[in-house]
Amino acid sequence: MQESRYLKQLSTELVKEYNEKVALIDSGAGEEAVEFLERLLEEHPNFVPAYNKLAVIAINSGQPQAGEDYLYQALEIDSDFAPALTNLGSLAFQHDQVEKAKKYYEKAIACEPEYGPAYNNLGVIYREEGKITESVKYLKKARKYGSYAVKFGSGRKFYQEPGCVFAIIIFIVAILIFYFWLT
Repeated sequence: MQESRYLKQLSTELVKEYNEKVALIDSGAGEEAVEFLERLLEEHPNFVPAYNKLAVIAINSGQPQAGEDYLYQALEIDSDFAPALTNLGSLAFQHDQVEKAKKYYEKAIACEPEYGPAYNNLGVIYREEGKITESVKYLKKARKYGSYAVKFGSGRKFYQEPGCVFAIIIFIVAILIFYFWLT
């Protein structure tokens, strides 16, 4: 992944602190990471992953325009940084700009062929468009590259889904038939 290339430019202590702050972002406490990331950019202004992380924090804080600005800053330094391209695709998708989102995801894949999140997001778009074959193709690649997070269904338990009663009745009838057949 491209982020690892940037991390090699930092000292071991700075990499450790960076990873700790990134973990805060993933746990929803990204505001604590902002100060560190801004300080890191003062010392290393071309550290593209920091711009990308600041974008994620801004977007999660309800500031998509600030997030988009950070992503463009990242791409000014490294126009092939797949995570920033993918995040721009996600912003476009959130604004119902599906074709624009696809282009960002496809460019991310072209820049980094093993970047799983871009495959995953394309798979989700194709699934929503009803293009199941395309969706499966991209979701398999996402899983292959360690990124597979797609939400299927409504999040309800099986027995809460519409049509479940019919399946339960058929199951009960089948058991009764089997029971009477044995006796």
